[in-house]
Amino acid sequence: MENASKALIIAGSILLAVLIIAMGVTIFNKARGAASTENLDAAEINMFNQKFDKYITGNFGSGIMGSQVKTLLSSAISNANTNQDEPSKLPAIELVGGTTISGGQAAETDLQNYINAISSMRNDIISKSNYKVVADYGTSGLITKIIIEQI
Repeated sequence: MENASKALIIAGSILLAVLIIAMGVTIFNKARGAASTENLDAAEINMFNQKFDKYITGNFGSGIMGSQVKTLLSSAISNANTNQDEPSKLPAIELVGGTTISGGQAAETDLQNYINAISSMRNDIISKSNYKVVADYGTSGLITKIIIEQI
């Protein structure tokens, strides 16, 4: 009889241990799902694009003033300094009828020339003119190219 009660206690302990381990695995999987990299990537892409989206006029509208385009280009320089190790976050920039600056891996390889070219482009912008600003979005949703055209 004594052996039977000890066996029941041991069986209960094993069952309790298995239950605790199963609960731990369930909690771990739920926590990992909440911190999914897909959610972080989408939020990160959205935060990145917000820096530039406020200047994007698209193909319609009266455009934005040159002074705002200069601010956009200053944001691009700041972005280059912040994201110098992430080439996907260095968009190409094109001034229609003028300079085109390569982004991505080319910009990361020669970051200082990328920044100098944006500064030079900023100097070419006429503050009192209107400009149309269009963005190209890559397959991930990240802005890969900014096209600036005087209207």
